[in-house]
Amino acid sequence: MSRGDVVVIGAGAAGTAAAIVAARAGARTTVVDGGTGASTLWTGAAHATDAVSAEARDVAVLLGVTVARSMLLPTSARPLVAHGHDAAILDLDPLISARAAIAVVGCDRPQWDAELVAKWDGQSLFPLEAAMLRHVDERALPDADFAARHDDPSRLGWLADRLREALARSERKPVALLLPPSLGVERSRAEELSKRVGVPCGEALGLPGGPPGLRFEAARNRALASAGIHTARGRVTRIEPSGGKWRVTLAANGDGGLEADAVVVAAGGLVGGGLEYQSSEWMLAAAMPPYSRAPFRCTIDGPLPLGSRGKPLELPGSLYGMAPESIAWPFASDPLMNRVGVPAASDGRVAQGLYVAGELVADLPRTWLDALESGIRAGVAAAREALSVTSPQSASASAASATRP
Repeated sequence: MSRGDVVVIGAGAAGTAAAIVAARAGARTTVVDGGTGASTLWTGAAHATDAVSAEARDVAVLLGVTVARSMLLPTSARPLVAHGHDAAILDLDPLISARAAIAVVGCDRPQWDAELVAKWDGQSLFPLEAAMLRHVDERALPDADFAARHDDPSRLGWLADRLREALARSERKPVALLLPPSLGVERSRAEELSKRVGVPCGEALGLPGGPPGLRFEAARNRALASAGIHTARGRVTRIEPSGGKWRVTLAANGDGGLEADAVVVAAGGLVGGGLEYQSSEWMLAAAMPPYSRAPFRCTIDGPLPLGSRGKPLELPGSLYGMAPESIAWPFASDPLMNRVGVPAASDGRVAQGLYVAGELVADLPRTWLDALESGIRAGVAAAREALSVTSPQSASASAASATRP
């Protein structure tokens, strides 16, 4: 079967999902990875504003994410209600509901206080001192570097020995152990550690830039490689129609340029780098700005106009732009910063062969699972359109299979 070409711009949750389902549909798929984005800064908790589809659950598993109706995820203070989590995070919900004993492992690490964590629920949680640190430098290592040490099987075995020793000394016998962010970056080591210790072990949520984001990257790379998806490194600067296809131009340090029958732009929002705040006076000091302009712009040149609330982005009434506090939380109850993006159809379609997904979509809820769902919708639609260019009869059947495992 002849195949169409799909290029996905962005390798976060939305872009990865779009690429996987497009490849499953039979499209020849390329992902352009521009570097660290919001998904790499992920703390490990995933939220959704609606029921999570079976297709999203399937892709989430490939990315090392567990999805459920409701979860209670530990932090360094109080737990967080969520709908999904990185595989290394310990879900407290079934344990707390059963009033089971959970040991919070003490560790001399920044941002971690086992006694403080245990105070959230004194009936179920209790601090347990254990020798988690093997070297002096581990007191100050960033969470990601500390977690990377447990990718080594021998080091993980050493930790398991220390935890079993702590359990043997404890008067209370917990049914689970809660640890600081520490269980691997290549993949979650929680399951392996649990087997070695004899009770379930898991992490608490940490700060942005910790182990869950790196585990996402590693799982993403494995999933893309397994699906036969090519990855191009570089920053996209422009998208434009060219001879019935779409031309994707990369910066000088990338692969030059790509052509595709359909393009999915999932370059992220303000954190991911797909949008930027740029009011009319952003480069000026005492000089009068020459003209007013919208306070946001898409960082990729092309037919990607911005809007929110179902209409194009309005120009400010002043040459000096909008007051920043008027477009951001907590000064606005429904801030423009949370809504601005590219207006698109429900499947992300902006124009023939051009789709957007994730936080670049106007008015889309800014949650991990909503971004994943939007990537799936855009990827299926892009594959269907790309395949119809070369094989109209097989396009619908192939695209229909994209969301099946």
